[in-house]
Amino acid sequence: FFANPQTNKWESWTKKITNFEIAKDAMVHTIIVPTVDTVRNAFLLQTLLRSEYHVLFCGPTGTGKTVVIQQELLRNFDRELFVPISFAFSAQTSANQTQDMIDGKLDKRRKGTYGPPLGKRCLVFIDDLNMPAKETYGAQPPIELLRQWM
Repeated sequence: FFANPQTNKWESWTKKITNFEIAKDAMVHTIIVPTVDTVRNAFLLQTLLRSEYHVLFCGPTGTGKTVVIQQELLRNFDRELFVPISFAFSAQTSANQTQDMIDGKLDKRRKGTYGPPLGKRCLVFIDDLNMPAKETYGAQPPIELLRQWM
């Protein structure tokens, strides 16, 4: 349920699902059907990022987390205010690859200091966060690097 500010009542997420039409020339892999999960996730992502909170979406497979985040990052955020960085982890992802992916999208401000262009905020989306292989001692170096960076 979400709070409707006009009626001051709790309403079902199904009320936020708009009419959906598929274009005649649409390719099957580009069609995104709005569901309760995708509408709720998009709303929560927008709300939390506008309030400058860090967000970690987790949940069962097939609920549209990746699709919603990619759609929101690529289409619904102002490119004048945000720099999106998007990549996916795999079992072979190393800490060096992770650092190169992030540093490649940021500006070098001075020696050893990187950040988004001045006046912009950085949005980082990492799909399959739990995928990197564990090392001998059980750590996952790409995730450890992210932990330090954040």
